[in-house]
Amino acid sequence: MSVAFSPARLTLRARLRACRWWLALSSGLVLAVVLVLAVGELYLRAAPPSDLAPYLPESDQSGPFRADANFGVQYRSLEALAADNPGRLDPYLPLFNNPNAPPMWAFFGSSFAQAPGMLADTSRKLIPNRMTFNLGKNEPFAVRLAQAAFLLERGLKPERLFLVCIPLDVHHFALHGLDQYRATERGSLVYAPRLPPVGGGLVRSSRLALKGWTRTTLHLNRPFFVASALYSRVDPVVRADVQTVFGHLAESTAKHRVPVTVVLVPSYEQVCRDAGFAVQDALALDARAIGFDVCDSREAFHTYPDKAKLFIPDKHFSAFGNRLLLATILEHLKTIDPRAVDLPNPAEVRP
Repeated sequence: MSVAFSPARLTLRARLRACRWWLALSSGLVLAVVLVLAVGELYLRAAPPSDLAPYLPESDQSGPFRADANFGVQYRSLEALAADNPGRLDPYLPLFNNPNAPPMWAFFGSSFAQAPGMLADTSRKLIPNRMTFNLGKNEPFAVRLAQAAFLLERGLKPERLFLVCIPLDVHHFALHGLDQYRATERGSLVYAPRLPPVGGGLVRSSRLALKGWTRTTLHLNRPFFVASALYSRVDPVVRADVQTVFGHLAESTAKHRVPVTVVLVPSYEQVCRDAGFAVQDALALDARAIGFDVCDSREAFHTYPDKAKLFIPDKHFSAFGNRLLLATILEHLKTIDPRAVDLPNPAEVRP
């Protein structure tokens, strides 16, 4: 007895087989995606890349810091600062709280002050009747000011404190606002990323999500901020952070009766390509508003006839440029400080 052929039954079976095939394929794809994500998550937890480490509060990096309401972070102790600057503090330790210490100039600032051959080294070479203090290490802008306040509290007593500022210093706060600064349990400086309005919890809990979020730059204090914009305008949010740390440093220097000169240094773009001076204008106003002295060196550099001699290829100042900067500072001090009478003639320092 034969069974009648049923096209409908064959079609149903084919559909079931197709559904099972698509279900198996979809499950496999989902499993593969989950596996890839899990591997990525585990990898980022086991070996976070250097660009992700600054946003991990559980960072295994150790450091010298503790949380601080004034500067975001502060040094835990003088020993911690010394360990973070190996050998660099040693020459000055006998001078702390020493009433017989020679007159000292203390330089805090970017690589334009700290790097070998730059302003601090030029001062050390050409101003023999002042001891030059600097630690030779570049730090974020807020950390430099925290460092200065900390050392004053620990007994550093300079005749004058020089805060050397370049336009890119302000850019630090465009990247990470003062309220984003954190110190991990092991003393490392990290930053709390700005979180998305939707999915913030996922970014907080997942390394993979955090990595993707930081790639957008939306985690920064001022996303999509272009450093060159500082030549024409200083963002009010960024400027507010500068004013905050300026104010806290002013409290410390007033307490210890240490005069401060903010040295405003022009960049290569400002000297050689006629970029604007909006950032220096803002810093000068804010510094003077809290009682800091200001030495703006733009005119000396802008009018120097052979501008190519002022810079080295990486756009730091050459030996010529550093001598010009130091001569400008000497000229300025001789007009405001009676103690500057014994300083060298600026004309002999000028290149």
